[in-house]
Amino acid sequence: MKLISAVIRPKYLQRLAMALRKANVPGITVVKAQGFGKEQLDSDLGLIGIMAERIKIEIAIEDDEAPRIVKLINDIIATGRDGDGIIFVWELVQAKRIERGGTDPGI
Repeated sequence: MKLISAVIRPKYLQRLAMALRKANVPGITVVKAQGFGKEQLDSDLGLIGIMAERIKIEIAIEDDEAPRIVKLINDIIATGRDGDGIIFVWELVQAKRIERGGTDPGI
């Protein structure tokens, strides 16, 4: 399995969540986040403590579905400007549904 983590601008959350639901993604986790990237390093170099509001989305998905979901996320949020966000794809070693008490490959 893969874990896809995407850090995006908050204004794209609803559109992305709807697209992921239509793409039959089994579930997502959404967390409010703050951070800075190269666009702020270039423009706000002397302003320590300035953080941009972002949303972090995490999706556990089967290996063969990961490229399709990464493309979908990119297609929804990409504007071509600095600060659009970033997508990470991680190997997911184990996932466990708490209520079932064991590992569950079909998260």
